[in-house]
Amino acid sequence: MTASKRNRRRVGAWACCLGAALLASPALGAETPADAPAAEEAPAPFLGGFLTETRILYPLRVGDWQARDEHRYEQAELGVSVRYQHGEARDRWIDVYFYPAGVVAPDRVRRETEGTLEGIRSHAGYAQVEAEPPAAFEVAVGDGEGRRVYEGRSLGMRLQRDGRTYGSAMTLLAKDLYFIKGRYSAEGADVEPGALQAQLQDFTADLVRASRFYSTGACWMPPPIVRTAAPDAQAEGALMHTAVDGQVRAVAFADRVEAVDPDAPEATVMQMMSMTPSGRWIEGCHPPEDMTPAVPPDLREIRFEYRLPPARSDGTTPRLRGRRTGLG
Repeated sequence: MTASKRNRRRVGAWACCLGAALLASPALGAETPADAPAAEEAPAPFLGGFLTETRILYPLRVGDWQARDEHRYEQAELGVSVRYQHGEARDRWIDVYFYPAGVVAPDRVRRETEGTLEGIRSHAGYAQVEAEPPAAFEVAVGDGEGRRVYEGRSLGMRLQRDGRTYGSAMTLLAKDLYFIKGRYSAEGADVEPGALQAQLQDFTADLVRASRFYSTGACWMPPPIVRTAAPDAQAEGALMHTAVDGQVRAVAFADRVEAVDPDAPEATVMQMMSMTPSGRWIEGCHPPEDMTPAVPPDLREIRFEYRLPPARSDGTTPRLRGRRTGLG
């Protein structure tokens, strides 16, 4: 067993046994990295900096839909798409797109959905586009204290292309630093877009609950642990502390953890547990040692490794060929 795995097991044991030894300080409103003065160095680029690696585990089957094809785009920021088919039917399909989003502001999903719809309306390949305004929907994942609710947007459309009429629907939501977009298309003038929209929302909810995302990079920013002979739990800015036999062993601040023994499990516990109140924990970001997750047989893994963009670049990958177009 590696040292990091041993340490993580020790952290788990300590986290379960802290009990009364973990005391929160009233100073939870202390200055956090978000409030602190800006650093002089330039911020890390999004891909190759903020995100350096990602592992996406997606389900091979969602209800009666089976994953049939996977396409990785040449531009890193466009991610990957997966096509699902319903049995042997060739007149309907669902394409799912996974692509990096970063930390998403509450209103961004709505704006991205409206922007995508505008792009579809202006696409030269469509002779006609009829669509209702995007609607909000929610996907709940987990239960109890670990329950998360993700708000997405969906819409139904009727499209005409190459003399054919299609019903289509789209969903979009953000989870764990990634966008998840679904497109459901079915050929036929009698296809009801509203029915496709409802089916795609249900499909998306099942897909999101089954999928797992692991990313690392500069987004992972635990505070450093520094050695201190006598940590002071009453010091200004103290967030929480651990004590053993009445003796303070480690004290967490927004920018550091002071510990008698930096290698002791209680110091690591403070490092991990202080990330949320100090504003350092970002949902979906993990330590580098978590980037080799076990892959169950009903899931498939996609691996992304993002390199630093070249100097004087805007951070995007030069396009070698045009984007794949079509109803998907």
